[in-house]
Amino acid sequence: LAIEGFAHDDHHEDEDEQHEDEDDHGHEDEDDHHEDEDEHGHEDEDEHGHEMDEHGHDHGGLDPHMWLDPILAAVQVERILDAFIQVDPDNADAYRANASALAGELDELDHEIEDGLAVCHHDHFVTSHAAYGYLAERYGIEQIPVAGLSPEIEPSPRELAAISDLIAELGLEHVMVEPVLSGELTRALASEHDIDLIPIHAIESVTQAELDDHDDYFGLMRDNLASLVVSLDCA
Repeated sequence: LAIEGFAHDDHHEDEDEQHEDEDDHGHEDEDDHHEDEDEHGHEDEDEHGHEMDEHGHDHGGLDPHMWLDPILAAVQVERILDAFIQVDPDNADAYRANASALAGELDELDHEIEDGLAVCHHDHFVTSHAAYGYLAERYGIEQIPVAGLSPEIEPSPRELAAISDLIAELGLEHVMVEPVLSGELTRALASEHDIDLIPIHAIESVTQAELDDHDDYFGLMRDNLASLVVSLDCA
């Protein structure tokens, strides 16, 4: 359901400001560009995995996972509604009714997550890859991703060691892994620290087994909430 340009609208005031930010960071030539990236850790993506940016991860690209934030998902619903009405105005009332019902469910989900994560011992969680920046930002927590925005962007040995050090430093007792990924590095971290693996769902590639177990988006998101409550040790 990702809408092109959506993340720029909600997390950067507009594309011009983004380009101004890039200019401010020294894009005078290719060498300056690389120096600036190393120094600033891709500031445009700081809100979506910046904990690992500080430790050298290059997550690269624009985070598409806004559907993991129910509030941003509701904005997507409005944009999809507008597109449907434009194409099929004769059925506008039905589309509006469906969109209103869905927005109400998303609002309820938002309140459930907010309440569930209101009082927690930890505010960091380790996960397979950097898909959870929007969700983390919404609820005031931090992801520690093993891989980048794409699961194929794996950490270097030094970066993996930094993640391992963070797990020990923060006293984390769980590592969250997506059922659709092999998660070899994530499993290795869990084994190294003798801590438990628990599931989390990015809901970008959903298996039939996930649908059988959780029915739909809301079931998967509530499973994510249950896992976060365990991982963050919430009351």
